[in-house]
Amino acid sequence: MDTWHVGEFLRFLTAVSPATVNAYNSDLKEFINWTKGRGCADPMAVGRNEVRAWVAKMSGDGYAPGTIARRLSTLRRYFGWLHQSGFVGLDPTVHISAPKGDTRLPRVLQRSEIDRLFDDATPKNPLDLRDRLTIELLYGSGLRVAELCGLDITNLNTERVALEVLGKGSKTRNVPMNSPSRHLLNLWISEGSQAFDQTYVSGKRDPTPLLVNRRGNRLTRSDVRRILLGLLRAKGLVDRSPHALRHTFATHLLDGGADLRAVQELLGHADLATTQIYTHVSREQLREMHRKHHPRG
Repeated sequence: MDTWHVGEFLRFLTAVSPATVNAYNSDLKEFINWTKGRGCADPMAVGRNEVRAWVAKMSGDGYAPGTIARRLSTLRRYFGWLHQSGFVGLDPTVHISAPKGDTRLPRVLQRSEIDRLFDDATPKNPLDLRDRLTIELLYGSGLRVAELCGLDITNLNTERVALEVLGKGSKTRNVPMNSPSRHLLNLWISEGSQAFDQTYVSGKRDPTPLLVNRRGNRLTRSDVRRILLGLLRAKGLVDRSPHALRHTFATHLLDGGADLRAVQELLGHADLATTQIYTHVSREQLREMHRKHHPRG
């Protein structure tokens, strides 16, 4: 019997994406294993001292404030559900806050870096085609990594000019594709995908995903990160995370005069305030340009 009721809690989370459920599960497993080592046999044995000690441990281990805040948010939701369900008498996460940290602005790629990363040359082989299509969709449509990995062939509209994406909260939205993405996608669907399967896939390919790895399975976050790092290093560029391409997508749209609410819709943000961080990025870039080039900057 699951004395911690994790399975029931995860089944309760019907309005979140599979990636969020997986993150909650991972956070809870780590917390539960740690608390068991401190003698807690079930959630009723967990008090505020254990939660505070968990936060302190993460801070001492060098976790970023944002990571600690996210993990504490998982615990709050979990223990809040346990309390509402009658499994615990008190919620031990009440009045416990994560350590404060500086809000880090997204590190976007400069236009010159984008020009170096993306080129119009014909892909050398099916592997190169898959890799370039992967990063083109991240930048050209501003997809989250989980959204990219979750794409199925059925998510394409009939004209192949837009994608139906399953975002956070299991909400779907249609996002347009730019011209390079459409070109690479047509190459992939017409012959590239089958050639990739025949040349690079060991074993049986899952027929559902749009993009797969060499094992024939749906791309994972780690796969996407390896793909991007390989392409960046091949062009002599600094390592960046896949999410940086989404940040860059939004910032370049706003720099080009796009409406903030239109960018919010494209990104799938529920709150306009989340999108507004990209206006801060653009202003930061302007301040840096002023500092560098003004005689008295």
